[in-house]
Amino acid sequence: MQNYVRLRSISLLLILILCCQSCMSTRVVSEYDNDSVVKHTKTSWSYVWGLVTPKDIDPGCESKRMNSVTSSTNLGYILISAITIGIVVPQTVAWECAPVDTPIEDL
Repeated sequence: MQNYVRLRSISLLLILILCCQSCMSTRVVSEYDNDSVVKHTKTSWSYVWGLVTPKDIDPGCESKRMNSVTSSTNLGYILISAITIGIVVPQTVAWECAPVDTPIEDL
């Protein structure tokens, strides 16, 4: 009987975790009207509670400007963070480059 109750509790907890899993994200947008459809992504890793910060990411934008940046995490990344007590913290960074400005000639 105890095994049944324990199995039922674990099953309920797993179902709850699977139903509630989602992504947490923060998005910064400089211009909503953008023609860019190319999204670049990279996973960034912080170590030792932020004392060892990740290297800067080169966006590789032709215009040297970014239109939007999104920093997000998921259930797997949160579990890695929790298991290592914050020693390892991964997050995904996604960005869109702003279009290149074409000069407008006067007539």
